[in-house]
Amino acid sequence: MIKADYHTHTNFSTDGQATMDAMIEQAIKLGLKEYAITDHMDFTYPDRRILGNFEASDMVNAMQAAKTKYEGRIKVLVGMEISLRPDVADIARQMVSEHEFDFIIGSPHDVKGIDVGWTQFHHGRTKHEAHAAYFEHMLDVVHTCDSYDVLGHFDYVERYGPYTDKSLRYDDHREIIDEILKIVISKGKGIEINTAGYFYGLGHAHPQMDILQRYMQLGGEIITIGSDAHRPENIAQYFDDAYKMLQQVGVKYIALFDKRKPRFISI
Repeated sequence: MIKADYHTHTNFSTDGQATMDAMIEQAIKLGLKEYAITDHMDFTYPDRRILGNFEASDMVNAMQAAKTKYEGRIKVLVGMEISLRPDVADIARQMVSEHEFDFIIGSPHDVKGIDVGWTQFHHGRTKHEAHAAYFEHMLDVVHTCDSYDVLGHFDYVERYGPYTDKSLRYDDHREIIDEILKIVISKGKGIEINTAGYFYGLGHAHPQMDILQRYMQLGGEIITIGSDAHRPENIAQYFDDAYKMLQQVGVKYIALFDKRKPRFISI
């Protein structure tokens, strides 16, 4: 079974806590065969302090150098996690066209300028209303944006909120989730299994099993696995749980990428 972590951050992300070399060396130590660096690119993040003070080319050049440096020891992919919003669709498309990427995650992080991890996003909303607002935003994103390969941490909003029961249930949002998944599939995009859901105490990866099953039922085939690690000790964390979940729902292949083209590897 090939182990490849397709969602990681270095200190090029402002919330990353280790250098590129430190992250890659840990990936090698863990026996990973492929390692995607997917640092954040937030064009209009609500809190300007979170934005990186660098050009995309600086980050891409550093990843290209690491790819060459570690050739023969581990396959390093030049990647990015773009915070997608309808109003950044054009600038994201332009940025992606100017650089040679192997893999791109598209992640809705904020709704109308408010990060879903912030208390004010949930203030005055019931849990159902907060989750519905997040999926409505995601639907706008997949309609308007195409500069990504997989949609990041699908039910990410479940991590947050001041609710006694934070759980997000597929059946409560079935229609809009199905609509999102159909658009993702029709555009030839995929979804990721993001194991940080376990780290946040949810008891499952993003997305949860019901959503993954529905993705497959609708004809989805492109699935990557990523830890969302921001420090070396979190690389490939909970991957055994992720593989077990994939096997339970009948997934036989995961996707790996070269120059944004998927290839499929048996699990």
